[in-house]
Amino acid sequence: MQPLGPVDLYLNIFIAVVFPVLIIFNLASWEVKSPLNTYLWREEPNLMRVSLVVIALLTAFTYGRLAVHFGVLTPSALNILMVLIGLPFLVAAIAEIWLAVGALRRYLRSRAARTAP
Repeated sequence: MQPLGPVDLYLNIFIAVVFPVLIIFNLASWEVKSPLNTYLWREEPNLMRVSLVVIALLTAFTYGRLAVHFGVLTPSALNILMVLIGLPFLVAAIAEIWLAVGALRRYLRSRAARTAP
């Protein structure tokens, strides 16, 4: 694995800091939620749960890349870690696509039902 360039390093550090905060904000019942976030948690909680799993897996991938960059992990250990992260990520990504399409279909149906005479 090639070392991270300056932009990649800053981006990975940003992800390593912001994504866990994003997960905490979504799981805590603080009143700083946007209307879209409130709607999705009320109408599509499974989609939101799977989305948080995807964010957590992306964060784990970022921690692994940063660990290799700073010499904590070897590149061969990262390859094994990527397989362990990649397989659940594949399942979560397919589930998220499935749930997002279903949520969009339900939203469009309810919107059409509200506007029908």
